[in-house]
Amino acid sequence: MVVMKETVKVLMSRDGLSQAEAVHQVVGFFKMMEADIKEHEGSPSEWENEFVREFGLEPDYFEDFILRIV
Repeated sequence: MVVMKETVKVLMSRDGLSQAEAVHQVVGFFKMMEADIKEHEGSPSEWENEFVREFGLEPDYFEDFILRIV
């Protein structure tokens, strides 16, 4: 959860999102990713690419997201 908090902080400072908006975006992404990987055998590498596109952050942030699932 610490990394999610860091991601939220970056979105708030960089993009000017409120805390609620940033949390909503991060949690929504995580839930979609988790469901796809666990239920549909989705590809973590595809989700990494989606993470970088959606948030504009380095893949280092994504590593901690994926580690929460596996």
